[in-house]
Amino acid sequence: MREKPPAWKVAAAFAAIYVIWGTTYFAIGVMVKTIPPYLGAGSRFFVAGTLLYAFLRLRRIPSPTLRQWGWASLAGLLLLVGGNGSIVWAQKTVPSGIASIIVATEPLWIVLVSWVLFKGGRPTVLEAAGILGGFAGMMFLVGPSLFAHGRDIDPFGAALLVFATVSWAFGSMVSRHADLPDSAPMAMSIEMATAGAIMLLLAVPKGDWAQFSLSAVSRESFLGWLYLVVFGSWIGFVAFFFLMRHCRPSRAATYAYVNHVIAILLGWMAAGEPLTPRILFSAAVILASVAVVVTFSPKS
Repeated sequence: MREKPPAWKVAAAFAAIYVIWGTTYFAIGVMVKTIPPYLGAGSRFFVAGTLLYAFLRLRRIPSPTLRQWGWASLAGLLLLVGGNGSIVWAQKTVPSGIASIIVATEPLWIVLVSWVLFKGGRPTVLEAAGILGGFAGMMFLVGPSLFAHGRDIDPFGAALLVFATVSWAFGSMVSRHADLPDSAPMAMSIEMATAGAIMLLLAVPKGDWAQFSLSAVSRESFLGWLYLVVFGSWIGFVAFFFLMRHCRPSRAATYAYVNHVIAILLGWMAAGEPLTPRILFSAAVILASVAVVVTFSPKS
């Protein structure tokens, strides 16, 4: 049984993922302008993970067992390669604000994955209504009707975002139930380093290495990459992993409330992304549905 952490640590972790992860959508959008998606994401996680691991070992944090390495690598594959990697790829064609709205359905997927595969409680009537409402809002957002200057949302990019959200839900449950190191930063360092290495390998068949030119990387893209390493990875992911171990999964996933609001406003103000009635209505439906699921989820 894990020891209950101090309330201030829980509050600080929630504050970190609420604010920081809301800004990472914008940072990703800036990064992929001149850095190929998988190369940028892979190098971000590999650098963040290996440096964090080295720092923790210097602090004499115990090295994980082989079994723990295996589980952490699986969690990293689901969370970061399937989850974050797909988001980065999708943002080549989908605006950051729209991406954040689709990803806001994550708590709904977590409830479903927990119930079906991890023996979680069967969704209540209200939870089921919230899940259906959330998916309805997402379909309204990415449906065939015209969007922003006569263009639809890219269907492949939208599909990637849905896949990313499902993969993240699986990874979140693995992080909660698997045999991982007691140190949240140590577990996360392994997940990031392993996932980063995999994405750097995947960047080869995707052509990212062939397209990459260091001289073509803009100052803005590099700063976006650096922000993702320090804030998005070292602070954000460690905080999320901490919350997944000490809070109910549906509670830990409430960052979806704040993230998408920050992402939409930041994309609108700083990048000129569209903010239409359709986007606002879809966001309201999805957020209301997530609120129902989180509020009425079982306490255990």
